[in-house]
Amino acid sequence: MAELAPRIWQVIDDAPVLTAVTHKDADGDTLGSALALALALEPIGKSVPVLSSPPVPGAWWFLPGIERVNRSAPPAHTPVFIFDASDPSRAGAYESVVRQAPVVVNVDHHVSNTRFATINLVSTEAASTGELVYDLLKAWKLQIPAGAASCLYATILSDTGGFRHDNTSAHALRAAAELVQLGADPVMIARGLFKSRPASSLRMQGRILQGLHYEFDDRLVWGSISQAALRDSGATTDQADSAIDQLNTVRGQELAILFKEAGPNLTKVSIRSRDQVDAAELAGKFGGGGHYRAAGIELALPLREAEATVLAEVRARMNDLE
Repeated sequence: MAELAPRIWQVIDDAPVLTAVTHKDADGDTLGSALALALALEPIGKSVPVLSSPPVPGAWWFLPGIERVNRSAPPAHTPVFIFDASDPSRAGAYESVVRQAPVVVNVDHHVSNTRFATINLVSTEAASTGELVYDLLKAWKLQIPAGAASCLYATILSDTGGFRHDNTSAHALRAAAELVQLGADPVMIARGLFKSRPASSLRMQGRILQGLHYEFDDRLVWGSISQAALRDSGATTDQADSAIDQLNTVRGQELAILFKEAGPNLTKVSIRSRDQVDAAELAGKFGGGGHYRAAGIELALPLREAEATVLAEVRARMNDLE
């Protein structure tokens, strides 16, 4: 941070317009990071359009500034900041914006990050990418407005699972406390994150829980949700993302896996591990990535084929652990 913060500031200082890009299938960390940068830089005269590959999940309605996402067309020839993305393809519809930018600043905390940018601020020790944005703003001695503080608090709260995941660190807790002092609204953010799910989300989770599979004495728990089941419950694919947290609550479990049918030949896979399996390394076998205990995959396969392909590898690994 001490080395890179001045270099990144020079990029900002030299440009009146900067573009902030999230990863596709945006979550609270990538959106909160991009919005926080925009909200913190605009008071010093910078214009920061925020781009996120459509559709932007409605679950993040409570983030300050969310209405500005994709409000304007991508500006040409501006420096680009991309958040929480391990490679340029994660920008989705805005991949070309990233690849064609004169300068790219890559801010991320995934172990699978490919260091693809002009400047790479990548720290796997950070609980969230937003924590790195917080550190940057502090290093630049910029005032953090209340809206930016709320966005950054949301990144930490969401990526630590409400301070329940193993990545919850003393630094993350101190940052969260300071962000509250700066105006973040922990009640509003907790309500938006944990207490504002549509009824369709619960119906969809019920379908997943009814069909769970337990193997290796409950150390492997996996389930799936089809497009037909999503339609029946009135839910969307992005609403299924949080269901993996329910699978990850079984005592003694080592791996939780959720397969989500995103199309006839596209399946998204969420992986959570406890101690013995590196989720990021497992996901990497199929072109995915993430963290040691949380990772994801996109497979160009129908749902049942994706299940068979991934579970063959998973079961082999579980056998090796016995």
